[in-house]
Amino acid sequence: MVGSRRDSQDFGQRKQGPENVNTQLIELLVLAIVAGVVLAKLYSVLGRRTGAERPTPPAPPQTSSAQGGDLARDMGSARAPVAPPVGGPASGGLGKIMRADPSFDPSAFVVGARGAYEMIVGAFASGDRETLKPLLTDRVFAAYAKAIDERNARGEKGAELVRLKTAEIADADLAGETAQVAVKFEAELAEGATGLRDTAEKWTFERDVRSADPNWKLARVVAA
Repeated sequence: MVGSRRDSQDFGQRKQGPENVNTQLIELLVLAIVAGVVLAKLYSVLGRRTGAERPTPPAPPQTSSAQGGDLARDMGSARAPVAPPVGGPASGGLGKIMRADPSFDPSAFVVGARGAYEMIVGAFASGDRETLKPLLTDRVFAAYAKAIDERNARGEKGAELVRLKTAEIADADLAGETAQVAVKFEAELAEGATGLRDTAEKWTFERDVRSADPNWKLARVVAA
């Protein structure tokens, strides 16, 4: 009986021998290959990105300078991100200008005209002739300079802009080679002892479409 138990134990030990070890190694190799295939597929889909990475933010939009001639230049050449069509009585004249100058954009013009209005009103109030000079035609500049001198002689200050309420194209035309665009401005001004007052004016800007100079200049101011 003792010999039988020993033979049985030896038989069991032989079953745990080299053949069984080889089978386990084969199974491990198969599992390793499967795992490698799965990881390769995941890598091809996910790449090297990790959950902590963030997408590259979009570049900020370009903005134009707000200095003198650059602001006036924007009135003709800048492109507004949203450009609603301009209709009404000005549409015919705007069409003529755009055919003569394809770079002209009515919506961008209004944006530039608003900036020009704010700059001109501010420069006139402070008597800043240097800022006014490139924004006005010679005739209008002479009138503004005279008004500044007369105001200074009386010891008065110019009206300051409190708020620009609206700005819209009221009329447009192409007279020969000169483009003319009139903009109606409604604003609130603060003027000396009289306090706040509302104003509505129509400013006409003009530019020679043949000129290499893209700047528009204020050519006329009338009550609206």
